[in-house]
Amino acid sequence: MYTQFYGLNEKPFSLTPDPRFLFLSESHREALAHLLYGIEQGEGFIAITGEVGTGKTTLCRALLQRLGPKTEVAYVFNPIMSGEDLLRAVSIEFGLITEGYSRADLNDQLNQFLLESSREGRRALLIVDESQNLDPATLEEIRLLSNLETSSSKLIQIVLFGQPELDEMLDSRGLRQLRQRITVRWSLSPLNAAETRDYVRHRLKIAAGKECNLFTDKALREIQRRAHGIPRLINVLCDRAMLVGYASGTPTMGPDSINRAAREILSVRSRRHPWRTALRRAFPAAILLAVAVGALSWYGVVGKSPQSVEGESSAPPAVAVGPPSAAAIEAFSVQAESPAGEVETATSDWKFE
Repeated sequence: MYTQFYGLNEKPFSLTPDPRFLFLSESHREALAHLLYGIEQGEGFIAITGEVGTGKTTLCRALLQRLGPKTEVAYVFNPIMSGEDLLRAVSIEFGLITEGYSRADLNDQLNQFLLESSREGRRALLIVDESQNLDPATLEEIRLLSNLETSSSKLIQIVLFGQPELDEMLDSRGLRQLRQRITVRWSLSPLNAAETRDYVRHRLKIAAGKECNLFTDKALREIQRRAHGIPRLINVLCDRAMLVGYASGTPTMGPDSINRAAREILSVRSRRHPWRTALRRAFPAAILLAVAVGALSWYGVVGKSPQSVEGESSAPPAVAVGPPSAAAIEAFSVQAESPAGEVETATSDWKFE
């Protein structure tokens, strides 16, 4: 919509993990170097972790483009499966037959395939994206795959990409055997202010085919402040800011465009969860009502004389209810903000403040 207005050949801030737009910050450059070194040296296990939106999948796609024809790759991007299902998925990725095969048959066939690949000088690589979704039993199945080896080298190398929850799993005592086999491990970091500036300008340059600085320095600082250096959030914010600029006919985006874009995004989030707004509005009234009822109940009991209380001994005993405590109010506030059973959407990761 706005590409022609800004002289662009394509959208610069699409959320698809296009390796052409890969920006190598210091952390991403180190991660890619670790990956290439580990694969070249024949290391058995490699683990790359990073927060949501830091560019793990884009890095993975860039790695796939840099692998030569001598590398057989099995890429599993949805690892929510049992150990046997994972074994079938890996076999299918390597082009092997799985229909009608038992678990033992699958293991024997995969082992034979890996031995033949090794004899022919080809490398076998298994890449598992979103590895934090693996359960411990499936991770153990992956560890057993690493047992396929000759006397001098591993028959298969395994790269795990995942969120920080993967680090927590790997650091658990139950997975210590797997952790000890991971020889290359790296964690991606968010972009700093200078990297955010270069990241935005890099994507604009790719989309325009030339230098194209559509965001002022103040706008770039505001992007860093609001997106906290997370590439996916930067993309969302910049894309909306350019749409705002196009709608208002603004050739260059300043901090006002960024602030307006952030407000619009948060407004969309509120419309998707109208019950949250209703709860927030109802919360102060509920607290006042609870305080009033508690005060009336408390004064109703305390205000009676001993004689009047004795005269009502046949009635059910009164229960004194005092004003709600600060802890109770805080608990109610937490429940109002995050009701039990809520399924968070991708918008819950936004940190536009």
